[in-house]
Amino acid sequence: MTSYISRTKWGASPPVKTLPLSTKLKGVCLHWMGFHIEGDSTRLVKSIQRNHMSPPKSWWDLAYNEMIDQDGNVFEGRGLTHRSGAQGGTRNNRAYYALGLMVGPGQPPSDELVAAVRKRIKVIRTMQPSATAVVGHNELKATSCPDPDIDRMIRAGMFEPRPVDVPIPDPLPDLGPLKERVEAVEMEVDALYADIEALYEKAGANG
Repeated sequence: MTSYISRTKWGASPPVKTLPLSTKLKGVCLHWMGFHIEGDSTRLVKSIQRNHMSPPKSWWDLAYNEMIDQDGNVFEGRGLTHRSGAQGGTRNNRAYYALGLMVGPGQPPSDELVAAVRKRIKVIRTMQPSATAVVGHNELKATSCPDPDIDRMIRAGMFEPRPVDVPIPDPLPDLGPLKERVEAVEMEVDALYADIEALYEKAGANG
């Protein structure tokens, strides 16, 4: 079963800085790693974050919004609220949500990975219906990312969500000391709705 693995769970380092995700996304941009992938996915995501944040790159954070391994596990990167840093320029980072596919040369995406990508695209389109495009990094700039096989899959529409795809649910954020207050507010809201429903019923009963 595939999982959504939050930054807290995989042990992400805090970002240097963040920018909000655009409210006018054009779509999703797919990337690959460009090297052979093996071993534990969590260790790999940590390693890639260190590489992205260390010289000479010195980026603010892991560049991708999310990374997806061959088992279909989704690792939260910059996430659903922060702008990508993977498309090589402000305009494309603003316009596209970045998914990093954890595959390399000679490693075609598994069925589980493809299904997870479709589900994440469905989540993003639910949030932003304008995000209709699915492109490879090479469609935005001159690069060998992703490889020709993934590029063909993209152009053939193989990552487009299917009607049966159910989005992988995102966990609620770790609210820490705010958790009790949030729960109290939720109870107050529930009570308010109950009072409103009672008033409507009373009004209906009185004609």
